[in-house]
Amino acid sequence: MTEDDAPQMPPDIPEYLSVWSTYGQRAVWERVIAQGGNKDVALGALSALPEASALDALKANRAAVDLLVGRRWYVMREAREAGATWEAIGDALGVTKQGAQDYYRRKIEKQEMLVSDLHDAARARAVLDEGVSPNIVF
Repeated sequence: MTEDDAPQMPPDIPEYLSVWSTYGQRAVWERVIAQGGNKDVALGALSALPEASALDALKANRAAVDLLVGRRWYVMREAREAGATWEAIGDALGVTKQGAQDYYRRKIEKQEMLVSDLHDAARARAVLDEGVSPNIVF
């Protein structure tokens, strides 16, 4: 198997943020040109940057948000296992305690439905109740 044949991981947050950042940098230099700034400097900076359109940036934004939100549930579980309350988790996410619990419950139900063979349902559900000590060691 050559390096070109090796399985490739899908893009992740750093790659998506790079596209987003590149688009932003290109937009700044294009504004410099549009506003009568030093065209030679701006064109030099633009030539050093990869292409990234507004649509590329929006696609990268959506993909990054989807990844982050998709990974949120297990970080919520780990916060509970570390002793965080549902109220504190809700505050961190900008939602109520109930909103955080409802979101988490929906996500673990989805995990159980889609990847039950890979999902530790007992661990995921153990952190739901306030009355149960979330300090679980795995």
